[in-house]
Amino acid sequence: MRAFAGIGLVLLAVAYGAFALIVLNQAYSGDGASGPLVGVAQWSMGLSAGVGALALCLPSAVVDHTTRRTAVRLQYTLAFASPVLAAVDF
Repeated sequence: MRAFAGIGLVLLAVAYGAFALIVLNQAYSGDGASGPLVGVAQWSMGLSAGVGALALCLPSAVVDHTTRRTAVRLQYTLAFASPVLAAVDF
C-alpha cells in the first residue's frame, strides 16, 4: 500500500497539470473568471497530498492495513476529483 501511496503522490502532479490546463482553457475561452468550484478543486488536491503523505509515512504500528488502504483510496479519489470539479465549473 505504501507503493500505491507514493505512486498516488506522483499522479497528483499529473492531476494538477490537467487541472491547470482545464482552468486556463476556461479562462481564455469564457469570460475570464473562474467559478466557485475551482477553490474546492484546489482543496481537494491539497487534501489528497496530505492523506497520501500520511498513508506513506505513518509506521505500521500506528496504522493497520485496512486504514492505510482506505487512505490510499481516498487519496486517489481526491486527486482525480480535482480536474473533474474544475471541468464541471463554468
